[in-house]
Amino acid sequence: MPLNRRSFLGLSTILLSSPLPVFSSENKQAKRILVYGDSNSFGWAWSPEKDIYRLPIDQIWPQVMAQKLGPNYEVEVNALGGRTVKRDQKDGNGTGKSLSGKLFNGMVSLPAVLSENLPLDIVIVMLGTNDANSRYKNNAKAIADDLEEMIRMIQAGEWQSNTKFKTPKVLVIAPPLQPNETAYGDAFSGAEKITKELPPLLQEKCRILGAEYINAQDFVKGIPGQIDRVHLSPEQHKVLGEAAAAKVKEIFAH
Repeated sequence: MPLNRRSFLGLSTILLSSPLPVFSSENKQAKRILVYGDSNSFGWAWSPEKDIYRLPIDQIWPQVMAQKLGPNYEVEVNALGGRTVKRDQKDGNGTGKSLSGKLFNGMVSLPAVLSENLPLDIVIVMLGTNDANSRYKNNAKAIADDLEEMIRMIQAGEWQSNTKFKTPKVLVIAPPLQPNETAYGDAFSGAEKITKELPPLLQEKCRILGAEYINAQDFVKGIPGQIDRVHLSPEQHKVLGEAAAAKVKEIFAH
């Protein structure tokens, strides 16, 4: 599937990432998808030998999804390492000292990202891992409430009120299980409990709001498979991408 989109600026923090190029077709009737996520939608990778690097594009779950969906779908990806649902990072994180911590707040950047990618048929959101970082002293209910606000923002459509485009559907993917012990010290202390408790809360939010839902933990078994214990292995990207593709096909089959 050809790539036809400019790349975005990539930023890094504990979860390094950058938006991916679009995976698209020439089909004018294609369903347009936006993936909005963090470094586990970017394909962040780390090892003692290579330090920080990126998995090959065709191994990352949004591209796996795109390939499974085929030419009747276009997939745009905006994936930023360290992105939260509704929390600022510290200033100076990422790729430079001048970067504002507000750039990592998903609610702040979302309206512009949505507008940039019009028209859209569905927005796929996979966030919440960084919100479980110990610095925020967060809990599953608070993260679910923040994701509810994000879903409502997308559904309200005020970000495209000056256009005649229809409001997209929303598919929420509950994030993978995040263990407490990682290569980043105590950054994710307490995250395992939070990410275990989040999926049922989020599923209920989606039911009430009429959003679609899958749980990454149903497909990504155990903890993230890379050596840092935060980021998905190529094998985990593959099963998640296949699951997401199956869900998208199910949504548009009705």
